[in-house]
Amino acid sequence: MKDPRQSTAEGATIALVCRDIELTDGDRKEMEKSEAALAHVFPKIHRIDWTVTARPREVELHARLHTRVGDYEARCGSKDTRSALQAVTKKLLAQQRAHKETALGSRRSETPRGHAEA
Repeated sequence: MKDPRQSTAEGATIALVCRDIELTDGDRKEMEKSEAALAHVFPKIHRIDWTVTARPREVELHARLHTRVGDYEARCGSKDTRSALQAVTKKLLAQQRAHKETALGSRRSETPRGHAEA
């Protein structure tokens, strides 16, 4: 298993749109952590679209992820950018987990060839 600290979204196109907000250095580092966490779990990320929008008393973050295995999307509103990034990353990882469990579940429920059901 590869080390998650060494994972990067290298080779992926990353688009960042900030509306009525500027990201701090800490926010950008948190975004890099999120990208590394996603790259660790998702095979071959083609593109990540981040949209950060300032709302009254909250920050809304929308992420779209285009990978070899499919497209994923998550949205979250939070009091600050870092917690919104963490929440969106958790949602994307949960979607991947659910997708993987669904794929494995359908394979496990198939009857092996040459065996009749009882």
